[in-house]
Amino acid sequence: MREAWEEAGLVIDPAGVDLAHVVHVVDAPGGPPLMQLVFRARRWNGEPKVLETDKYLAWKWWPPHELPDRLVSYTRTALAGIAEGRVYSQLGW
Repeated sequence: MREAWEEAGLVIDPAGVDLAHVVHVVDAPGGPPLMQLVFRARRWNGEPKVLETDKYLAWKWWPPHELPDRLVSYTRTALAGIAEGRVYSQLGW
């Protein structure tokens, strides 16, 4: 919820959030493993806007079958896992 506020200006009630997927990631050979937790917000207040212009270009809603090529790898992995009904994925192991 903090990240949604800081990065997009969205206010999310913790009661409206569920853990949707976990991606266990190794970004580079020999690098430290990371756990990316992906949450699903059922409701929020505000319209998303880019607040960290040094990190993000724009906000846009994409149909799952039309995602852009430039997408963070663990995000693509999480979305595929969610679509397949899985709650856990590994990437880079």
